[in-house]
Amino acid sequence: MEPIRVRIGINAGEPVAEEDDLFGVAVIRAARIAAIAQGGEILVANVVRELAEGKDFLFADRGDVALRGFDDPVRLFELRWRQEA
Repeated sequence: MEPIRVRIGINAGEPVAEEDDLFGVAVIRAARIAAIAQGGEILVANVVRELAEGKDFLFADRGDVALRGFDDPVRLFELRWRQEA
């Protein structure tokens, strides 16, 4: 059986909360980042990498990426979450 390969996009910002739902620019940007990620990959916006500074996370620079619906590109980093065999 094939393993499930989840793709994750992480952004930081202030979401808009309404009832039991979150939305807004921060949430949409995270969704766009997740859409770019490959299965088994975690991509984070530069703001997340900066917030995690000094926490022993390993990041690989993926460069500036244009996200649909946003005028300015965002710098993305791949979070290295597992050891390569």
